[in-house]
Amino acid sequence: MKDFKKVLLKLLLVVLLLVSLNYVYKYFFYDGDLKEHSEVFFRVNTPENLNADILYLGESSNVTFRGDDYDKRPISGFLQDYFPSIKIGEITKEAAHAGIFLALLKSLPEPNKVKTVVFTMNIRSFDCGWIYSNLETPLQKSLVLLRPYPPLVNRMMLSFKDYEIKTELERDWQIHSRWKRDTFNLSYPFPYKDVIDWDSMTSKKGILNPDGSRNQGLTELACNYIKTYGFQIDTLNNSRIQDFDEVVEYAHERGWNLVFNLLAENTKRAKELVGEDLVYIIRKNRDILVNRYSKNGVIVVDNLEDVPNEEFIDQNWTTEHYAEIGRRKIASNVAKALKKFYPKEYNSNVSISFVKLSQFYNDCEGKIIWGQKQTLTNEKSFSGKSSSKFGNDNVFSLTFEYAIKNLPDTVKFVDVECKYFQTTQNKSSRFVMEIEGKNIEHTRAEYQLSEENFPSGKWVSAKHTFPLDSTFFKGDLVKLFLVNDDQSFVYLDDIQITFRK
Repeated sequence: MKDFKKVLLKLLLVVLLLVSLNYVYKYFFYDGDLKEHSEVFFRVNTPENLNADILYLGESSNVTFRGDDYDKRPISGFLQDYFPSIKIGEITKEAAHAGIFLALLKSLPEPNKVKTVVFTMNIRSFDCGWIYSNLETPLQKSLVLLRPYPPLVNRMMLSFKDYEIKTELERDWQIHSRWKRDTFNLSYPFPYKDVIDWDSMTSKKGILNPDGSRNQGLTELACNYIKTYGFQIDTLNNSRIQDFDEVVEYAHERGWNLVFNLLAENTKRAKELVGEDLVYIIRKNRDILVNRYSKNGVIVVDNLEDVPNEEFIDQNWTTEHYAEIGRRKIASNVAKALKKFYPKEYNSNVSISFVKLSQFYNDCEGKIIWGQKQTLTNEKSFSGKSSSKFGNDNVFSLTFEYAIKNLPDTVKFVDVECKYFQTTQNKSSRFVMEIEGKNIEHTRAEYQLSEENFPSGKWVSAKHTFPLDSTFFKGDLVKLFLVNDDQSFVYLDDIQITFRK
């Protein structure tokens, strides 16, 4: 009996020690490990997400923009315009897929106000190239500390590398094995047995230039389209289908409204490079997804062919990265679906059509995304809470970038006006206008602000007008900003840019 009591006492001491160690780790070391190994947790656990009515989950398609976009907000940002009275949160993780997003959702702290979840659904993510991607190892590693176990246990799992680890060679072998094993089964005679056969013949024939010569770049792109989209979803043996099925089940458990946002693919480019067969396969995969999940009570927003070719940023690769109008179109389609749940909150007056603007304004509060956004600071401001701080090692201010083709073709001048604060008498800062384009040499015009003899230590109005000569409209992109090569800092606020006749 005494021996039993001793053993029991030792067990209790061990349990107490482990509980104590877990407590110490959780409150003194856990946050540091999360920042190092699972930084994505801090994208999930934000006040904006915990208080959101709608939570948007996306990969790089959500946040990627083109340099000449005036409004560089993500899809989730444009979505907010349609529901101004309710809050929309977002979790963006590059290269993530449904399995990753599900794990992140399960780590969403309680309590939270989420009622509706919008899940990005990417057709490419159902292909073996994404399922066996080299990015899968770091993605899985980032989730270990978020598992539903005591923090100390998760840390031990991370130390012992308790997550899927495969070499690049092993993953390449998995992909090629699937390409060889998965044969095509179309409703009409098809000349290729599998992806390897299709890719090989396309590479051999090549894409030809008008003069009959081989265009190697387009040939490689055509082959990439085949290897990316040349697959038929097998709902019984596709791990991504299993991921989305689990998403549906989990959403039902939580009582969430669920929307799958099926992204647009560049079917026009696919048809030009490869032909109608590939587009047929893409559409059939879309049909499988829409039919499967619509029957499960999920709203599937079908954007597949709603974004035109010119709105795809990456013309030399297969991605779902859209320019401004493309992102606006996706947001519009999702908003129309969400109207079912929020009919009274829906704002129908949001426009996605492009209007040729001539006046632009940025209050430096971060809601309007311009280049050099990292210069925003709350150290000083003329209005609001923030301004653009530049100088020393970061010489460029917040930067306006705009496509010249989107300006009225009658403009002859551009006025740049802002609130300007210099900490010391600055001889370096200057207004700059740059014009870039394929058909012109890079041009740059400057105006030294030292000529104004502004005082130090107070906000003043700074203004300059740049004339626009006949070569202006030969350019593609105009940039307007300030430069400060001095060691002392300058602050910029309330920037007004006006193109006029």
